[in-house]
Formats: sequence, structure tokens, C-alpha cells
Amino acid sequence: MPKIQRSSDVIEVHSEKAIFYLVGGIVAGAAAILLLKYKGTGELAGLAIMLGLAAVALTGFGGYRIFRAGKVNRIAIKCPFCFKNNDLVEAPQNDDIACLACNRMIPLRDGEVLSVSQVKCGFCQGLNYYSDKTELLLCESCNHEIPLHQEDGATKKQLPKGFAVIDDSQSYELVLVDPGAKAEDLVSALQKMLALNRNQVKDILDQCPVTLLQGIPKMKCEMLSAQISTHGAKAESRVLQQSS
Repeated sequence: MPKIQRSSDVIEVHSEKAIFYLVGGIVAGAAAILLLKYKGTGELAGLAIMLGLAAVALTGFGGYRIFRAGKVNRIAIKCPFCFKNNDLVEAPQNDDIACLACNRMIPLRDGEVLSVSQVKCGFCQGLNYYSDKTELLLCESCNHEIPLHQEDGATKKQLPKGFAVIDDSQSYELVLVDPGAKAEDLVSALQKMLALNRNQVKDILDQCPVTLLQGIPKMKCEMLSAQISTHGAKAESRVLQQSS
């Protein structure tokens, strides 16, 4: 199905061509006038007449393009998110369009804009929008899947693997494998992180590789590992092996 054009895009195309023709007509007309004025009815008179005719033709094409630009259809589609109008040359049916103002997809059904509702993400509390056409919803902030109510008997769609963030329920341990060269910076950081004194932290650094924390979630483990790396050290997140 061909893409529905926006009125502004069509008007821009006509305007660009109108300018091209009008400028060409002005240049050709000016050249014809100069030739007739300074060369009279000499051998260049024929060229001046041809330039004059070209000027009339180009100006006519330019005027026609201006006329076409003024006749472009403008069907206003109001965005339900930002309430800005999007002008199209023809009425859409079921193909959603992107709003020029907020870049969200405007949901359409049978040419009518569907109303949207808000839902709060249960993971990050961010607000997200959905309509009756929405079958799968990913949080715009944390990329978790937000479950939507399914009608009785409706088949729940599944996201392709890797599209949504999946919470890891396993426990992890943070292991310091390399203290790096910035010992003092690392000691200060680990003091706050582990709530230990300087001497205790220095003893830990002498035992590398050494486990710093155990039984923490993956997200916290990776966050602390990244924090440690800023001090020139290296830490790893490892799944905590459960004793049987």
C-alpha cells in the first residue's frame, strides 16, 4: 500500500519547482531584454526572441506550480498524545502515522484516531501510552514488558527473545579481580561501599581476587562493578553458587 503523503511535503515539492521555474523565467527574460536593448535587431535578435519565449514558458510553469501548491488537500489528523495537527493529502484508514511534533505513532482504525490511555510501569513507575490496537507494550524508560489486559479467549502475543528486559532472580557475588594502580581512590570507594575502615579494605586488596559482596541482585552487582572500574580496578559479577 503506498505511503500517504503529508500536505507539507507535497507543498514543499511544488514550491521548490515553482521557485526553479520562476527564477529561470526571470533570468531568461532579463537576458532577452538586454539583448534587444543593446543589440537591437541584429543577428542576436532571434536569440532574444527565443529567450523571451522561454521566459514566458518558465514563468507559466512556475505559476502553475504555485496554483497546484494552493490546491493541495489538507486533512487534519490530531495527535492524541500532544494534540498537534498533522495534515495529510488523503484520509488514512488503518495505517498508523508518526506525529511530526512528538514522533509518536498515531493509532488509526477506519480513518478514525483511537483514544489512548496511560499505564504506569510496575518496574520504574514511568508512564506509558497504549490504545485498543496495542498488543504488546514495552516501557519507554526501562524496556520492561508491561502486561496488558487480554480479552477472554484472545491469544497472548509473545515478544521475540531479547526485545524486553527480563528480571534475573538469581543471586550474584561481586568479585574484585584486579585492584589497579589507583589504590587510594579504590580504598576510599570501597570504604563507603562496604562500610569498612581503611585497614580492613587494605587487607581485602591484598587478597585479590576476593569476594566483596554476596547475595545481591544482578543489577546492583553490575552497578557496583561499573563504579569500581572508574577507579582503575576491575570487578566481575558472578552467579552465586547455591550449596546443595
